[in-house]
Amino acid sequence: MSTPTGSLISMQRKTRTSVVRLAPCDGDYLHLTSDSLHDLASPINQVCILTDLVANRCQGTLDEESKVLFGHLQSSAKRLQNLLAGLRTYMQVVSTPATYRLAHGNVLLTGALAMLQQTINRNSALIASDRMPVLWCDPAQITYVFASLIDNSIKFRSERRPEIHVGVSGTKGTWVFSVRDNGIGIESRHINRIFGIFKRVHNEEYPGPGVGLAITKRVIERHGGQIWAESQIGQGATFFVELPKIAERRRNSHGRKRAASHRAVA
Repeated sequence: MSTPTGSLISMQRKTRTSVVRLAPCDGDYLHLTSDSLHDLASPINQVCILTDLVANRCQGTLDEESKVLFGHLQSSAKRLQNLLAGLRTYMQVVSTPATYRLAHGNVLLTGALAMLQQTINRNSALIASDRMPVLWCDPAQITYVFASLIDNSIKFRSERRPEIHVGVSGTKGTWVFSVRDNGIGIESRHINRIFGIFKRVHNEEYPGPGVGLAITKRVIERHGGQIWAESQIGQGATFFVELPKIAERRRNSHGRKRAASHRAVA
């Protein structure tokens, strides 16, 4: 009969075997299947269960150093579980085909704020915005972008009350949206790194698997746009999102459909 510790070691070995499946192909994770995510979830969940089981059984028998070490083991197991949940969210969003239609930016922003209402109230955040334009986009995905950027601004707040402004300006062919906050800011050397999946530049004090900005970047690129940030430590951050205006976006969309049709005929 296996012991909890022996089972824990077995589960860790299975986890390492499953992690091999995460090796990226051409820098992307879209080759992952739901089966591989399920295979990975099972041993990770069992590791979390077994660490809690061992901790309960050994309560009162561990010395202080062992308690600290076991605490690190439990927190690492939970962290791995959170990373998998983040990967699932990433896969769900970026692998879902976009459905484009006309949508008013004010409606999308209102939807994003509704999603975050509890977070906004809990932090007494003040949010102001410009009047948003009409977009040719996938409404659900752009709503996610607004929600992700605003949530990010609230999460990395300073000791001051969060103040966030969602602005927009236009050029000949694009809209440039901005989400500006008065939070803790980001070191300039980390600006590009924050858009990578699982990339975190702040400590574990701030919850989350680190996929929100990675998903946002993928969504914006899918819409033919780009995203970047400007920030200094202690002076807040501003995230910029550039999206094509309606005529340009629809022209590009029709062009891709024609090209796909020609390839199919060929």
